[in-house]
Amino acid sequence: MCIFLVQFLFGIGLFFTVNLIGKHSYSLGYMEMSLFVRKEEAPAFNVLIRVFIPIVYLIITSSILYYLNFDRFVQDFYWVNIHYIVFRLIFNLVTNRGALLNWKRQVFYWTSTSLLSYLVYEKLIKVRTNLLPDFTSIANEIWFIILIFLYQIANNLTFSQEATVQRKETYLKRRYIYFKSTYDNLITELTKNHILESIVYAVLIYEDFNRPKIVRIIENISFRICGKSKTLGVMQVRTEKLLSDLESVELGTQKIVAAYNSYISNITNENPGYEWEAKNNIINDYNVGSRYCNEVNELADLIKNQFYDDSLDELVPKNE
Repeated sequence: MCIFLVQFLFGIGLFFTVNLIGKHSYSLGYMEMSLFVRKEEAPAFNVLIRVFIPIVYLIITSSILYYLNFDRFVQDFYWVNIHYIVFRLIFNLVTNRGALLNWKRQVFYWTSTSLLSYLVYEKLIKVRTNLLPDFTSIANEIWFIILIFLYQIANNLTFSQEATVQRKETYLKRRYIYFKSTYDNLITELTKNHILESIVYAVLIYEDFNRPKIVRIIENISFRICGKSKTLGVMQVRTEKLLSDLESVELGTQKIVAAYNSYISNITNENPGYEWEAKNNIINDYNVGSRYCNEVNELADLIKNQFYDDSLDELVPKNE
């Protein structure tokens, strides 16, 4: 039981390690899970980070355990990566991200990682004296050069985005339908404008994606304990009291409507309003940051085009 617990904790540690490395590897082409369609510019790197980093992690952590003379925890150490795979799968399902996953690719990642983990354990990690590299043969260097060459070729491959587009659209549609069925009367009554409504749903879906239900539950528990002002609820509204998701949506929508009304009231003949400017002002008032503004703006456009395409509403009234 003790061995299982230690290896399970190492698996969770791997989960956060992979996420941390990926978070700081965007410039190298790492593709994070997103609501938006992005071109995969470095497919080989993404395979590398998802399949081989767990293997490297396995070797490093087992070496540390051997060094500390905790040899018994290295028994069947490939289970660390299996725990990691199961934990990542559960996390994605609990946070409603299953529809965004490319399941064929994930099965490839998980199968490859599991098989490599077992082979590395049996051929290398199982015997502690095997962990040091052998540099006595020039073949090691030759194979290393060949692998770098193949990696560079694979990194220049491109793949069709059709399946990715379909997954994103399916996820967006499901979340929109869910939130509309739950909060439609409230949002419609407060916004009274389809374009403004699309912005509210964009913020709602975006915030829910980044703060899924399980995370919000933890935030609520933390708030009960600490009692400090923070953002809570599905729309992440700053508050000094505990909020339900319904209260969060009401306050968040009111904040968006207030920002919209403020913008409209400042429109004059000398300073005409523009829809793109209005949207940016509304979103920036809700949460600052260029990435936040750009992605919520893009999401609002997707929602408008998919669900309000026939609407005649305008965000900024035209001068007569």
